[in-house]
Amino acid sequence: MAKINPKVRKITLKPQIDSDVAEDMVDNRKVKLFQTLLKKPKKSEIHLHSLKLFYEACLLLSGKFSADFVRDTNHTIHVDKNVRELIIDDKVYPVSQKKSVFSKLEPTWKNKVKIEFQERLVIENEDDIAFDHHGKEIDLSYSNTQKIIEKYPRKILSKNDTDNIKKPEITIEAAINKLISKLKKPTDAGIKSLDEKIEFFDILEVYVPVYEARLIGPKKKIKILRIDGVRKKIL
Repeated sequence: MAKINPKVRKITLKPQIDSDVAEDMVDNRKVKLFQTLLKKPKKSEIHLHSLKLFYEACLLLSGKFSADFVRDTNHTIHVDKNVRELIIDDKVYPVSQKKSVFSKLEPTWKNKVKIEFQERLVIENEDDIAFDHHGKEIDLSYSNTQKIIEKYPRKILSKNDTDNIKKPEITIEAAINKLISKLKKPTDAGIKSLDEKIEFFDILEVYVPVYEARLIGPKKKIKILRIDGVRKKIL
């Protein structure tokens, strides 16, 4: 199987909110985070222990699977009732005769012959797959991510950001293999020859700024609130 080895593009998005805005979002949401069916705590009962900015990696891969193959198959052809056999390329195919007591009442097309031959198929499948920094597959389309990348400014990570970077826990090779499995459908039985090609359109390693707030509520219960620093949304 032919493969076109892709290059990984690393992109870091710049936060669209600062820590003050993130803290205000946390303050507005913290009561709901600790609220239960029986009790709603006061804001004063919930304390912000820490608020940190992380850059979390998402892996996005897109590609195409092409296959050109020959497979064994058979088809049944209905023939007139008085046909006894078919001759195709000097090969004789006997016609199955109806011998039931009801055969004389059945339509003339009821007699049939099964012909075995080979088919050549050409298939092309395009798809994408995405993973969070833990390596868990997530519902994140390649096209939507491209729009986000084009819309928002990027940032160059410095040495000071090193401690706040959450790199992918899944390897590029493992992610590629999962994409290949998604692109390839189950192979049909009876395949005689198979020519396959995998083409990778893109592999993106996108670092998204995420504010992570550690909150302490009643009875010292701890909750974590996460904010997407690009889309300004609670995760």
